[in-house]
Amino acid sequence: RWRLASTGFLRTNHLSFRITLCYELNSMKDVLIEKRKHVLWLQWLLVVAIAYLLYFGGLAETSSPLAILTLIILNAGLNIGLFFLPTKYFHRSIFDSILVVLNILMIALAIYLTGQATSDFYLFFFIILMMAAAGQNLKSFVLVVLITSGLYLLMVYRTGDFSFTSGFLLRIPFLFIVGLFFGYLVYAHRLRQERLEAESEFTADLFEFGKALAQAKDLPLLYSKIPKLINDIMMTDACELAIIEEGRMTYRRFENPPPQEAPVLDISKSIHETTYQSEEILISTALHQDPQFTEKEDFHLYPYQYYMGKSWKPAGGRAGLIAVYRHERGEWNAHDIKKFQFLTDQTVLGLQYVQVLKELEMQARTDGLTGLANYRYFFERIEEEFSQALSKKSLLSVMLMDIDHFKSINDTNGHDIGDEILRCLATALKTTTRHMDLPARRGGDEFIVLLPETDTEEVRGLSRKLIEQINSLDSDEVPSFSISLGCSTFPHDGTTISELLERADEALYFAKAQGRGCTWHYSEIPAKP
Repeated sequence: RWRLASTGFLRTNHLSFRITLCYELNSMKDVLIEKRKHVLWLQWLLVVAIAYLLYFGGLAETSSPLAILTLIILNAGLNIGLFFLPTKYFHRSIFDSILVVLNILMIALAIYLTGQATSDFYLFFFIILMMAAAGQNLKSFVLVVLITSGLYLLMVYRTGDFSFTSGFLLRIPFLFIVGLFFGYLVYAHRLRQERLEAESEFTADLFEFGKALAQAKDLPLLYSKIPKLINDIMMTDACELAIIEEGRMTYRRFENPPPQEAPVLDISKSIHETTYQSEEILISTALHQDPQFTEKEDFHLYPYQYYMGKSWKPAGGRAGLIAVYRHERGEWNAHDIKKFQFLTDQTVLGLQYVQVLKELEMQARTDGLTGLANYRYFFERIEEEFSQALSKKSLLSVMLMDIDHFKSINDTNGHDIGDEILRCLATALKTTTRHMDLPARRGGDEFIVLLPETDTEEVRGLSRKLIEQINSLDSDEVPSFSISLGCSTFPHDGTTISELLERADEALYFAKAQGRGCTWHYSEIPAKP
């Protein structure tokens, strides 16, 4: 039990952490690569714009060689440094701040070198910088920059100073490139903050998803949780989980259920047939126009337009599928597909984990030879039932038995025959006892049965029925054999578990003393003189 508990604890933390980490790393990696590419392109455009501006605008006579050299070194060093800078640094907030400061320094130095710092052109330049700092939407900002650059062109034209050879035409793309560069940095920074907030919320959802998968101890509970969790994370209108056994949908669970109860039917008659047959994600953006859906028996259950489903077929386990639906909220994008694939994969792992855990628990409480409960599990159950019998003041009986002369049978016929006899007795116990009873192998050839809410007469009748079934056994595989039984009932024969078991043991020994092949209840044993 400790090992199973430890496995569950480690699985909870490992699965939750892995879900969160994998998604964050993949998402952040894509964002950083995209930002690095854009920054490098814009940086080189800015350098080219500054170079053309200086070349056509001319250098002032007071420009010093040191200032020119400084500008060249800054330009070359910054661009080379950005090219070799690891992608991870583009994610940091200080990166944007340093880049803005260095580029403003270069542009200010270029303005100084032209000797035209008082020009109206630079007034427009600083207006664009202020708009970039206040911008919220990149497309709107680009449009405003274009309008501002046009106004500058119109103003210069109206003054009469405009000419095609004076370099004024190059000032327009310069203003646009500067605006685009600084506007993009501000936009990327704000987008990063929004993405971090969204990812933080999504990460919390993923953590809850992983936690629910890892902490679920039985499949029905997990089946009920998965559709709601996926529906919330995917932000879809509905989610469906289906379990498929031997080509038949034996279980269907909806989040935001359909108008009618989903029938249990063959997968070939369901809208999920193609999904089940495929190993990839199946997507439809026209559910009500697609013949592979409209001709199925359960099509009327789905008032949706967009469909995305994925199936799994594990070796030795139950097959299943998950499908999500939308009404008219847009087609599935690449992010939706990636997220759905991730959630489906984790669902399969979670279901497999619960199945393995159940198998381990079953092995831990089951006798390997007979398939009955082992004595350790029996003792756990008798403690539970005894506690209930005490609180409810109800009856509780125990039936103890063993096989007569079992050692001689083993010695004469071999241990294989002895094992077969043990299995025959176990089968008789399974067919004779009720669903609420617990037959178990105590050890060797001894068996014990826990009988909740069973009085003295009922346990006598059950023990006699079991003896009759064993005596009537006719098999060519095993020789005939007999059993002896001893029974006791709480509270008449004992007020503790140990007393109840001791009284059943005494009754069994009394039955053996009476010639074996019979049953005795402790209350029937004559009092000793």
